[in-house]
Amino acid sequence: MQSSVAQERRKQTLSLTQERLKELLKYFPRTGRFRWRVRGPRGEPVGREAGTRHGGYRSIGIDGVRHYEHRLAWLYVHGEHPTGDIDHDNGNPADNRISNLKHCPTRRTCGKRSGAMHPPWPARFGVGTNGSPKSP
Repeated sequence: MQSSVAQERRKQTLSLTQERLKELLKYFPRTGRFRWRVRGPRGEPVGREAGTRHGGYRSIGIDGVRHYEHRLAWLYVHGEHPTGDIDHDNGNPADNRISNLKHCPTRRTCGKRSGAMHPPWPARFGVGTNGSPKSP
């Protein structure tokens, strides 16, 4: 059971519409990046790349709510919030190209969660779990 804080956060997240998203941001499917169409919430100029990276994943603050970019990309392209998880096919959580994203209605349908697709993202790119370079 979700806490009332988690329920409120989910409600705020789901209140973002494709129309509002497209009003604020332009998505570039070939790069997976977003740019501001309007002045950003912290004064970012029009045209500046939106988002920051936290723990490998990129996110953007919209109307006081932080959203993961992979979920925004799905909403931007498909017009609806994903009902489950979004898997990054190549394992890189910062690669939000729509061609790299796969909707997983249940956790069992996501390949990386079963370990069948690939090792964890940092290990594949020569980075240790603490962010330091892996020794050969």
